Amino acid sequence: MKSILTLIACTFFTWSFAQTTYTANDSLSYAMGQDLAQYIKKMELPIQNKILLQAFTDVLEGKPTKFTDDQKDVILRDGMQRIQEEKNAGIKAKAQAFLDANKKNPNVKVTAEGIQYLVLREGTGVQASETDSVVVHYIGSVAEGAEFDNSYERGQPIEITLDNVIEGWKYAIPLMKVGSKYKFFIPYHLGYGERGSGPIPPFSTLIFEVELIDVKKSIPDETA
Repeated sequence: MKSILTLIACTFFTWSFAQTTYTANDSLSYAMGQDLAQYIKKMELPIQNKILLQAFTDVLEGKPTKFTDDQKDVILRDGMQRIQEEKNAGIKAKAQAFLDANKKNPNVKVTAEGIQYLVLREGTGVQASETDSVVVHYIGSVAEGAEFDNSYERGQPIEITLDNVIEGWKYAIPLMKVGSKYKFFIPYHLGYGERGSGPIPPFSTLIFEVELIDVKKSIPDETA
């Protein structure tokens, strides 16, 4: 019991001593290390902590480094490119796996372009061509489930010309008749591609529930 009390007392003394000798420069050093570590962690790289710390120590203490500056730059460039390509390959494989599983649903139809769709309600009105304007209500989400747009929540449908939408909509909306409601599954290359857009991540499979309310036929340009 006495030895335990002695250990606690020593620990407390050591901690108290450390607190009283912790200088402003110590705080600056730790804060800088914390900031750098948080930045590196956000990059989600396969970092080996011991090797990273060794490089920090070598540079800060003026010791010879393992690589020249030119070698370092090449390794960083090639390494970041390789890691990004590996991440992209994984994301694309996951997106394709979703579409492969989804089309096994007997109610899902697939267009020649690779767009998958479900007919939720079939209408009886006219169909749109690519140069027409349409009035639609829609809900947009990504395959992972996150919703990024919802005209129902805004309380107002949108009117948009089909030559001014993503490629997937150019093929999808003309499948519908006025009064229809379809659910579309659009591959990333017919959506926002490899870069994504706003809240939509790169390589995202897009899911749209679309209700076609009206079609406004384009007027031919008689002066052409």
